[in-house]
Amino acid sequence: MQVRRCRERQAGLRDRTCLCPLWKNSPGLHSELPAERAGLGARFRGCTSGAGMRDTNWNSRSEAAALGPPSHPSGTRERLPGVPRATAAPPAPGGRRKKSALAALLAWRGPAGELGLRPGPPPPPPSAAKALFFLRPPGAGPGPAELLCGDLPAEPLAHFAALVEEVIVPILTNRKNHQGWPRVVSQDIIRHVHSLKSTVFKVVGQVKGKTLLPLPPGSEGIEDIDPKNEKFLELINKSLVHATESAIIDWSHQIQRVLKKESSEPLLQGSNPNPRVELEFWKNRCDDLEGIHSQLTSRKVRNMLEVLERVQSIYVPAFQNMLMDVEAALSEAQDIDLHLTPLQQPLEDIEAAEFSKVKPLLVPLLHVVCWIWVTSKHYSVPLRIVVLLQEICNLLIQQAVVYLSPEDLLKGEMEESLGKVQTVFDILNAFKGAVEERRENLHVYYEPGQEVRKWDFHTRLVFARLDSFLKRLEMVKGLLTTALDLTQLEKMEFGGMKGKALGQQVLDVYEEFQEGYQVFSERTYDCLDLANVEFEQDALAFQRKVEDIDRRLGTVFTQAFSDAVDLEHIFKLLAMFRNLLERPVIAAAAADKVPVLLSMFSSALDQARLIYAGHTQAGLQLGFPPLHKNVPPVAGALGWARELRARIRGPLERLRHIPRL
Repeated sequence: MQVRRCRERQAGLRDRTCLCPLWKNSPGLHSELPAERAGLGARFRGCTSGAGMRDTNWNSRSEAAALGPPSHPSGTRERLPGVPRATAAPPAPGGRRKKSALAALLAWRGPAGELGLRPGPPPPPPSAAKALFFLRPPGAGPGPAELLCGDLPAEPLAHFAALVEEVIVPILTNRKNHQGWPRVVSQDIIRHVHSLKSTVFKVVGQVKGKTLLPLPPGSEGIEDIDPKNEKFLELINKSLVHATESAIIDWSHQIQRVLKKESSEPLLQGSNPNPRVELEFWKNRCDDLEGIHSQLTSRKVRNMLEVLERVQSIYVPAFQNMLMDVEAALSEAQDIDLHLTPLQQPLEDIEAAEFSKVKPLLVPLLHVVCWIWVTSKHYSVPLRIVVLLQEICNLLIQQAVVYLSPEDLLKGEMEESLGKVQTVFDILNAFKGAVEERRENLHVYYEPGQEVRKWDFHTRLVFARLDSFLKRLEMVKGLLTTALDLTQLEKMEFGGMKGKALGQQVLDVYEEFQEGYQVFSERTYDCLDLANVEFEQDALAFQRKVEDIDRRLGTVFTQAFSDAVDLEHIFKLLAMFRNLLERPVIAAAAADKVPVLLSMFSSALDQARLIYAGHTQAGLQLGFPPLHKNVPPVAGALGWARELRARIRGPLERLRHIPRL
């Protein structure tokens, strides 16, 4: 209100701005600013140009030059390139002009010195060190007289904090500006201004990752007063006691929020952090608590506490307990941060290595984890070691996902993708085995006679997400294995009376499989995302279709087996179905034909025995066994024996390589 009155006192000045910068020019507005803050005040000093447009005191004249000359001799402002000329809004029915919305324009200098323009209110790009804004308030008429302009700093929050502390607070807390105000209104204004200052101070600290404790009003200069002075209380503002007690209450809330933070919060929120989050949490916690401790033990706060002790305030024990809690938490954070530091190098090695080469790096990493459990005073707690192991699992899952490339896993070469999936299976299962092995051998890290503290938590707490990921990998592996098996259908050819019909059936099955598997190639989802339910639905639908395909292939196998005339044709059929015979439905159909196959092999053995008996009988009758033409007797006899043995051994070897026989 006072700012508005001051504006009205300035004759002939129409100045509309969003920064309240008239404290310097207004004779009735007072501020108690030190001389060294005059530079900030100059930035917010209002002035009027020749055309009546308010402008700010630019830090660099080249910034204003980038936007064109400020005015022409005729008193009109030059229009900026690319900015449409302002036109008056058409009058509304009844002769009244419609209120226009707030028009804003941002301008900044690009990296190459070019001029960047963007309509507001979106902020300028982060690369811009500073930007200029131009505002036309709602309902303003055409022309430059109603146009407002100013600069936007690179860090708006720090700029706003300086504005609050060095401009707004000195103006609104100065009693000379409250002349004519009721005492209640004046006190309420001062209270709200100090509350705003404290809030901005805390927000600035939160942005920087620190906890800043705002000092109460009236504490300025208290650090310069000697507490041993007999007139110590007389030199202190009487309202400082109540303000300090209120500040202690606020500090306790801030500090309790810091002390209640746990490194497990990201896991509970479902963000799946890696071990670096754990290391950064304890490092930041250590730095934050050190800052809090330094604030609580500063000379200014000690003098404020001395005031409370002199007046026997009941908040002194509360402050001392709060300080003890901070010191205990700081000691804990320093101990944990010190012992977690050796984890950085093993983690960097795992992150830098290709995932297929990570397996030898797992045992050294777990070795460091075990030493942390044994040597750290505050980290040898099951909850914290479970959090660390879960985060290591998350790191391995992240590395595995990058290695597998989920967007190409079901679209690329099936054999290559299947090999990668199997590699990930081996590494993750090796990690689970290494954790169990370290858990059973924790006693080797303790000195003789030292009490051994075991990991008395269930492994499901550690491997819950890892097991879910392995289950999803099993599903992907099943899809790839099925696809790799069914791609052989394209090359199948059948002989015999029913060969052509059976070949056409297999070709129809192959086309149906291609159509079903093409769904995964067209999808854009991440098949390794555990939260992706759509992939599971598509996989189940494809599995149902594959079960029908297996039943049809089992029927084709049965018909082709029945159409085979001898063992040679049967073994060729088995060779065509070599991988498909491992599928349960087709294996069940083939199992029904095993007695028939063994019966045919038995018949072949009987036929070979008859051939041998006939050959032996002919040799006794003729005096020499029948041989091939033009061969010596001994060599011919050996060759005939080898041929008969091959006739028996060939089917026998093939029988041994039939799956599940």
